[in-house]
Amino acid sequence: MGRLSSDMLDLVAISGSLRAESYNSALLRNLPELAPPTLRFTVHSIAGIPIFDQDLEAQGKPAAVIRLHQAIRGADGLVIATPEYNHGVPGGLKNALDWLSRGPAPHGLFGIPTAILGASDGMIGTARAQYALRQTLVTLNAPTLPFPQVLVSLVHKKIDATGRLTDEPTRAFIRTWLVEVERWMRRFPKHER
Repeated sequence: MGRLSSDMLDLVAISGSLRAESYNSALLRNLPELAPPTLRFTVHSIAGIPIFDQDLEAQGKPAAVIRLHQAIRGADGLVIATPEYNHGVPGGLKNALDWLSRGPAPHGLFGIPTAILGASDGMIGTARAQYALRQTLVTLNAPTLPFPQVLVSLVHKKIDATGRLTDEPTRAFIRTWLVEVERWMRRFPKHER
């Protein structure tokens, strides 16, 4: 894939969890420390986005949706950390994606390079949620990094009470993943979207 550029990439990061002590939100907060120096992350919340309703949309998009849409369209790429709820994508995350898919072209995710990671306290680390999320992102034409996949299992043993990722093998794997994330994001220059 060639050498990476020294130009800074600005990435939006969102967590599919609204919980204050969310492991997935904690994963996002650990990324800057583990990333190449050419990646900069801005975490945006999906809190405050109402349930999608076409009648509500007809009155004008909610401010929280507009802010997230503008942030993603202005970024070089998107990183999503998703928990797994009942073998699927959390409702709040799917709802945010549904809002972002609306409106005139290009919608919020069209052509936006994306990378997914996830953590759970179970043994398969959000594999089913990530599979479902990939299906949605394909439909929205958001090219998503296929490999490697970050599926952090038994996360409650790998993140401490302060939210720091302490498991060294997981830290090393995410460092390697972030190099691939950067390569992926650079394949889709902003001016071509």
